[in-house]
Amino acid sequence: LIPASANEEIQELEYAEDVGDLTKDTFREFIETYFRRCSQGQEVDRSVLLKQLQERTGVDLQAEGQKLKGEDLDRLLQSTSVEIFPVQLPTKASDFHGISVYCDDKGIAKNLEENPRMSGLVQACGYVGQTFRGDCFIGRIFDDNEEEWRRLDFTLKDVSTDAPWVAQTRKQRENRSAGDMSSLANMAGVKPNAAHINSAMLQDVAPHGETEKYSWRQAGEEVEVTFKKEGLQKGDKTQVKVTFGRQNLKVEAKGEVLIDAELFAPIQPDEALWTLSDGVLQVSMTKAADETWSRLLKKE
Repeated sequence: LIPASANEEIQELEYAEDVGDLTKDTFREFIETYFRRCSQGQEVDRSVLLKQLQERTGVDLQAEGQKLKGEDLDRLLQSTSVEIFPVQLPTKASDFHGISVYCDDKGIAKNLEENPRMSGLVQACGYVGQTFRGDCFIGRIFDDNEEEWRRLDFTLKDVSTDAPWVAQTRKQRENRSAGDMSSLANMAGVKPNAAHINSAMLQDVAPHGETEKYSWRQAGEEVEVTFKKEGLQKGDKTQVKVTFGRQNLKVEAKGEVLIDAELFAPIQPDEALWTLSDGVLQVSMTKAADETWSRLLKKE
């Protein structure tokens, strides 16, 4: 657990039971309970939340015909949900270890303070400009992309920009064309003042965006699209179909078309790949030309 306040010590927490089956994973429930308790008495800025929802869905929920009823909005404001940010993907090069961050997805609407230690640690992994708000959890899993999945220890010594997994993740992001990429991750423990940000990390953030079905971001020649399809499990990989074209992307999951459109610019189809782990479906593509995309799709 990495508290937002630098005055609070990072804690290495021990989960009550081993988790070796994704379908029986109660860890996320534990995280949600933690954030729910932290949220007691906290005010959620309705206008900020509605603006976030509009950015994510493209729908103006305050417009006539789209307005949320009082009870529906209150229920939304009071709900607690966790945002998962995959940091390291489980690949052969990483011994199929994956690392993810969990945070409160209403951190901005709740006006939670920024978490500089969590932000700095993830930025050191190559996620330029990425920031987090409120207390965060970070942890590790094993996922061989076949049959075996389990949670692993993530200790205080791992919460350092000098930790081997940080350099490994940075290299992974610099060489995303590696053909054996697989999955995502989860969370648990940490240590004070572990993250140190240098000026090279503080570059301008490239254009990125979010819709009702997915979010996307870019870093250099790499473009990542993370889908929000709920209810996906590791065993659903046979029900996921991803087709990469020279300038087209089509993704289907459980019979639902999540995207089928022309991309902003050409990619290298042979170097594109997709992963499904911890219920998160993610697509990674390499641009054909080293240029900044102003948007994901040619027509939006």
